[in-house]
Amino acid sequence: MMTLKLVYTTHTLLFTASLFPPFSIPLAKSEGVPMPGLAFSWLDNNDTFMAGDIATIKVKVLGNFEAHKYKYPFNPNITVSEKMGNSSYISGVSSHFDVDVDVDNWRISFVPIMVGLFNVLITDDHFKVLDSSLHFRVTPGRMYPSTAVVSWMGGVNKFVAGTKAAVVILPKDAFGNNISSTNEGSISYNFGLAASFTNGSVASLLNVCNKGWNELGYLSIEFIVATAGSLLLHVEEENQTLSGTPLPFKVNPGALDFSHCVTQWNTEMKFFQLFSVMDTFIHQRDQYGNLVPGLYAFDVEVIEKGTNLSMPISDLHFKEVEPGIQLFSFTLEEPGNFMLMISDKEQNNLLSNMPYDFTVYIGYCDGFNSIINGFGLNNSIAGEVARFSVFLKDAYLYPSPVELERLQVQIVRELDSHQVHPSIYPMENVNGSWSTGILNYGASSHIELASAPTVSSHNNSVENRKVKASSFNVVYKPEKSGIYKLSVFCGNIPLNGGRAFRKEVSAGDVNISLSGVTKFVPKVPKLIKNEIIVQLMDSFSNPVLAQQSRLKLEIGSINSSGFSTWMFVDNMDGSYSGLYLAKDVGTYEICASFDGKRFLPCPFGVNVYSREYFPKAYNDIIFVWEDESIAFDAVENDYFAGGNASIVDYSKPCHGSLLQYGRIFRYTPYKGFYGNDSFSYTVSDVNGNLASADVNISVLSVPPQFISIPRHLQVTEDIIGPRFGGFSGFEMIYSDFIENITVTLNARHGTVFLSPMLMQFWQPMWSELSIEKRDGKAKDLILVGRLEVINFALQSVQYLGNENFSGDDTIWVAAMNNNGVNDLDVPIFVEPINDPPFINVPAFIILAGKEKEEMLIFDRQKDKFDFTIGDPDLLNFPGNESQFLVMFSVEVNSGILSINLPAKLVSTTELKLKSSYQWQPLQTFVTISKHFMVKAKGIRFRGTINDCNDAMQQLSYHLFDFWLSDAFMHTLGCRKHWVEKLDHGNNGYQILSEVCYIANLNGAVARQYPSSKSIIFNHIEWWINDLILVTYCILVVETRLD
Repeated sequence: MMTLKLVYTTHTLLFTASLFPPFSIPLAKSEGVPMPGLAFSWLDNNDTFMAGDIATIKVKVLGNFEAHKYKYPFNPNITVSEKMGNSSYISGVSSHFDVDVDVDNWRISFVPIMVGLFNVLITDDHFKVLDSSLHFRVTPGRMYPSTAVVSWMGGVNKFVAGTKAAVVILPKDAFGNNISSTNEGSISYNFGLAASFTNGSVASLLNVCNKGWNELGYLSIEFIVATAGSLLLHVEEENQTLSGTPLPFKVNPGALDFSHCVTQWNTEMKFFQLFSVMDTFIHQRDQYGNLVPGLYAFDVEVIEKGTNLSMPISDLHFKEVEPGIQLFSFTLEEPGNFMLMISDKEQNNLLSNMPYDFTVYIGYCDGFNSIINGFGLNNSIAGEVARFSVFLKDAYLYPSPVELERLQVQIVRELDSHQVHPSIYPMENVNGSWSTGILNYGASSHIELASAPTVSSHNNSVENRKVKASSFNVVYKPEKSGIYKLSVFCGNIPLNGGRAFRKEVSAGDVNISLSGVTKFVPKVPKLIKNEIIVQLMDSFSNPVLAQQSRLKLEIGSINSSGFSTWMFVDNMDGSYSGLYLAKDVGTYEICASFDGKRFLPCPFGVNVYSREYFPKAYNDIIFVWEDESIAFDAVENDYFAGGNASIVDYSKPCHGSLLQYGRIFRYTPYKGFYGNDSFSYTVSDVNGNLASADVNISVLSVPPQFISIPRHLQVTEDIIGPRFGGFSGFEMIYSDFIENITVTLNARHGTVFLSPMLMQFWQPMWSELSIEKRDGKAKDLILVGRLEVINFALQSVQYLGNENFSGDDTIWVAAMNNNGVNDLDVPIFVEPINDPPFINVPAFIILAGKEKEEMLIFDRQKDKFDFTIGDPDLLNFPGNESQFLVMFSVEVNSGILSINLPAKLVSTTELKLKSSYQWQPLQTFVTISKHFMVKAKGIRFRGTINDCNDAMQQLSYHLFDFWLSDAFMHTLGCRKHWVEKLDHGNNGYQILSEVCYIANLNGAVARQYPSSKSIIFNHIEWWINDLILVTYCILVVETRLD
């Protein structure tokens, strides 16, 4: 069994499949080997192809191609309309690069399957090939009947019998491309039209006319509808049914045509019993014989023969028993011979089978009291004579004699309405008097059939028909097996209460001359069970069933020890299957017999060969994507002698087109189909032996594809976006609207979830959706549901970035079915906001030293506390850390601070001297080893976070005037436009009311420290005008006296 398997590896809305081998085997690389130039052109400069033809690109090597000296072989990829390799545009991509023979014959071939103008992109990274110079045009192929679409012209599918109807046909090729008159020219088609009822019975179409191409580019066919009813229109071409058929349509009856109206009675007899009711059915028809509903008016007249007098009808009744059939009835009150005249009331036109002659006789037969019995009502054998008796009784159970011709027996086979014509005999005693009693089958010797008159197809004289009796024998001989219905009428009176008798007629004994071997194979393999078919028939050619035990296969060859047979099997249609097996090669003579009697031909010869003599076809399994085409050699895995075989026959698949190119089949699924398809084929070897196999095709549905994604997504840091609803723009398509698909979403630097608001308002839709939130590193949001539900859910997608994250992020979306996955990245920008910086300091610090002695405030070697300065926004800052600048400020109420700063901070350093309350630029400084020392009551500069932390490690305090305690304040500025500004005045920030505030994002007071005076911090540059963090630390100084 051959299996072709596909793997779906597409990404980001593109179907990407490896057209050539996906991995190249590295070759031994020779250093310094120059790469040759490569040029591409169409073979014979032909750039226009018919869909299904082979397109060939010629590869020209410019320079020397030193075979086997390159690390990788030349192995280009072909991309058409952004789809690499086999796709919905091209199929069967192959290459011919024989480096050992002739590089002048290098070729790239493929089969274009979609109509249009396309560009070819040829790439090979190893040989630095990127060529997009080739274009090609594809025209439609020949019409493939089962892909052509037929529809009603103008969408009209309701007609009146006798009017003209029209269908239009959109021809398509085997790949689903539309065909126009420009492509086909004068090619004519022989479309076959037929109409049928839903039960399969045939309906009539008249004057079918092929009108050719119309102005809209369709082929049109006109015809006249004749048969009324709900019908189906079948359209075929080359024994293939066109797509869209059968087309349902409805035909209403035309106008009533009295000349086509007919009357019918329950019985063919023209004899009616006096005082009985004549029931006549009028079938109201139009000119095409369709029943016309409605209660139309007719003139009914009864005329007595001989006098031509019109007889009065006192109780004439009309009613519609079913649409188009009208029943009229009246009581027959006068005996005699009459004519019934039914005509049109307006024009006095008689109905088609008028006048109707009938006779009213005096009789008293009762349909319920009369008796019918005899073995002829029981099941019987074909060809055997069957008899039953009829005893006519009146309402009081007295015999009711009638003339022989007024008794009618109908024997009809249910299968095909085949009629058996019986012979009817009046019953008579041996002494010549008529029998008046019921026939006694227990004393049959006292009653016999004398030379009584009969009514049959061979004896129908007037004299015989007029014989009168009340008891009759009915004799008939059914020759065809089956189920029969028997009905008996006395004039127009149905006996047995109007119920028909049913009986089965079985086949008779087997007739050897009419039976025989109907099928055997003259050449068979050894050690394989082979079949022989025997048909058993009786003398009337009825199939004989259940006789398998009496059948036998006999071998007439000398070497019979190597021959085995099995019991026959009844096929339930008169045929029997027998099996035999020959163990040795040779010629055998075989006979089939029934109870020892041999059938002809006998003997018949069978030649037994070794199994290698016969071909063997193996079933194949093929996989293809729903929007692609695939070519395969079905015979490749088959066995046949002589090394040569040909495909002599194949069936058509139901859901795709199939083209044959010798031993190669090309299968293309119809648009929109996915699932399982199949076809069978038969091969013949050089000896004429045949073998058959099936090709099972699995058409894989392409994973869900995104046809729309949102663009330019933007949210704000630490805020769910969008605030209401979700991102609009996600939309997917998928072939199966019912199957559940899976969509997975996640973000690299955030979390994706669904808006709870939409989930609350659309409960019915959400009940069909399965949602799974997978925690961990991936943080996947998994949605499972059918396409409509998934598309609706995707309108509710929201995003929240990780804490303090800002900048560019990506939402990864993957749609999956059982056959593969489609994924893409959706960019999203997280707009930053300014988070406040932080300063980690203790509530107080105890320093020990002498007056005017320099004391290091933060000494990591001996201090247990942690002092750091930072900003949460630095982690996601898009630029270099050297560009993330803050303003660092520190000052004390009393004493002096000193810091050794790097020279790069000179331009931004400002001081607050002991005698001043204003910040002043640095006037003088001395740089030693790219550092400078500053001493002041307050010091501030603009620098990086690292500069601030380094400065604090070197911050020293100088005590004057023997103060026991002091306080210093840190202020740290943040970057511009990240949060709302705090209240400020005079274009600067001010801490008021002798209280220092530490502000957080929402403006609330986080901590308070007492302050002895107001502090003014003016606006400096763009990166400091939004937020200031102010922190106090109490310095407790313990002085030492020497």
